[in-house]
Amino acid sequence: MKKTFKGYVIGFLSAALVITGIGYAADTTTLYNVLMQGVKIVIDGQKINPTDANGNTVEPIIYNGTTYLPVRAVAGALGKAVYWDGPNYTVYLGNMDGKLEYPSKELTGNDNMGTYWENTSASELKDYYGNSYSRAISPRYTSISEQEFEYLCNYKYSKLKGTIYISSKYKGDSTFKIVVKTDGKTVYTSSELDKRSAPINLDVNITGCNDLEIICVTGGYGADAAYVCIGDLGLYQ
Repeated sequence: MKKTFKGYVIGFLSAALVITGIGYAADTTTLYNVLMQGVKIVIDGQKINPTDANGNTVEPIIYNGTTYLPVRAVAGALGKAVYWDGPNYTVYLGNMDGKLEYPSKELTGNDNMGTYWENTSASELKDYYGNSYSRAISPRYTSISEQEFEYLCNYKYSKLKGTIYISSKYKGDSTFKIVVKTDGKTVYTSSELDKRSAPINLDVNITGCNDLEIICVTGGYGADAAYVCIGDLGLYQ
């Protein structure tokens, strides 16, 4: 039974039509006549109720005699991560060979970051180590010691990725930390940064997150936080 099910997985992944529950990977829209007959999915004797990234129920379909299963639901039941690389129309299951080149949702360049964060100016897109970033966000120039950026994920994403760095323009002596919270729970705290610190790779598991918070904590003059940047920040499915 288990081998048969694995064959099913290979079959639906290699088929031309895949119902992913993640995104629609086509440049044109084609209508198909499909059957929805309440097909049940049972893995190792355990029935699963397939849902999409938002928790909505999705159903297997039958098209031309072949049953197509929702990738996200089945992969989740098998304990496999699922990533949708929209620009390249690629679905990744389990460990990826390399890294995703594009985020599902860019947070750098976001025009709605609330009161305390903003898009980094072009002059701040380089760190002390000579690295350049295409986009970045940073706290606004205020005296507040903790500045928060909040984003509603709606359970859509599994990874938060970017690079934390200090702008090469910074000449002060304050120290900083970046804290990430999901639904009020701290899931990541960076090491303490100052102007001599190397950039930090931010790669945080946010699976199952609804409310995401990114907080800059300043150990010194709060206005200096404007030089703390997170480059190429994005959410990945």
